[in-house]
Amino acid sequence: MSVFRFLAALFALIAIIAFVADATPQITGTGPFVPTTLEAQWERTSPNSLKGAKSNVSDGISPVVWTALEAIALRRPTWGVFGVLALLAGLIGRRRRRVNVYVN
Repeated sequence: MSVFRFLAALFALIAIIAFVADATPQITGTGPFVPTTLEAQWERTSPNSLKGAKSNVSDGISPVVWTALEAIALRRPTWGVFGVLALLAGLIGRRRRRVNVYVN
């Protein structure tokens, strides 16, 4: 379970960095708040891996799966996707409360 807590912290860090990067132009007064989609961020970071992932999923599984993936995650803001992933990993990795059934 500690793996999920680590992943939750990592995803939360990525979400915070992405949010601050999107909010910086508005905070400094140089432009409006424009959230960057996960697809645009991936395209900027590594365009070849995005093309490879798209072709692998479309050819290997089905083009419908890639379309669904785009609709669900890739067209959403980066900070939102990683924020949801952080919440899910945090819920899965939370410490369980021990219940002692033999206490009177």
